[in-house]
This record gives sequence, structure tokens and C-alpha cells, in this order.
Amino acid sequence: GVWVTFFASSSLSSFVPLFFYFPQNKKGTDLLLGVDALGLHIYDPDNKLTPKCSFPWNEIRNISYSDREFAIKPLDKKTDVFKFNSTKLKVNKLILQLCMGNHNLFLRRRRVDSLEVQQMKAQAREERARKRVERQRLEREKHLREVAERARDDLERRLIQLQDEAHMANDALVRTVGCFFF
Repeated sequence: GVWVTFFASSSLSSFVPLFFYFPQNKKGTDLLLGVDALGLHIYDPDNKLTPKCSFPWNEIRNISYSDREFAIKPLDKKTDVFKFNSTKLKVNKLILQLCMGNHNLFLRRRRVDSLEVQQMKAQAREERARKRVERQRLEREKHLREVAERARDDLERRLIQLQDEAHMANDALVRTVGCFFF
């Protein structure tokens, strides 16, 4: 049977492939086909981390299927066409649609942005820069306020200390002067 599973791992990038199980390729070995934002990848069913073979989108000339046979044709005409069998025609249609969608997204990412998009990105960069400058200004003001508050607290403590010393000196003076008059 055919099964579909999402493969998520913290060690992988955000380009997590969608895996399709195929009973076997032309040689009769089991395989997994991974479709992601970077291309098509062939995996051993026991090792979903390291692909046996990869076909980046920019190196694929054509992807097709006829009945139960799915084919990946590389740009390099010297390279053999990679073929594998599927038990269900519906799965081949699904894989082809998924490949077309991912390939279109790949092309869209590589395309130069329109003038409008470039302007929006420039405005966003300017806004981020303005916010960064404002945040730095606020942090500087906060630091200066903290320094001023610490200096004020130090001055208040020093004032209280000096007032206490003045009271003690005054008391000592009053006791000394009082001794002379009695």
C-alpha cells in the first residue's frame, strides 16, 4: 500500500519533505520519494535523513507519469531517467501536482521582485531601521535615567550623612559650650 507521512526533525531545515512510499523501483528495491521546496529526493525507507539521490528543481527537465510508472528526467541528457513504479494512478497524480506546486514556488523565489514589492521591502527595511534607532535611543535614555537616579540616591545618602554629622557636631558644640557656662 501507499502511505503518506510528514517527516519533522529539529535537525532539519524548514524544508521538510513530504514522503511517498513506493513498493519498488525498476531494480526491485523499496524506496521513498521525498518532495520538498528544494527538489525531489530518493530515500532508503530505513534512513529518512540522508537521501540516496537528489534532484534539485533547477536540475530537473521533466517529471511525468504514465499509468503506474513515474519518471524524473534530469536536464543533463547524459544522465539516465529515474523511474519507479506506483501501485495507484491517483498517487502519481498527487505527486505530480505536489511537484508542480513546489517547482512553481521555487521559480517564484528565484524571480526578481516587481518594483512594487521592492518598494515595500525598502519601506519595511527603513521601518526596521527607524525602530532600531528608536529602541537604541530609548535604551540610552533609560541608561542615563538610571545613572541619574543612582547619582541622586548617592547625593541623598551623602546629604543625610552630612546632616547627621552636622547634628552630632552641633550637639558636641552645645555640650562643650554648656560646660563653660555651668
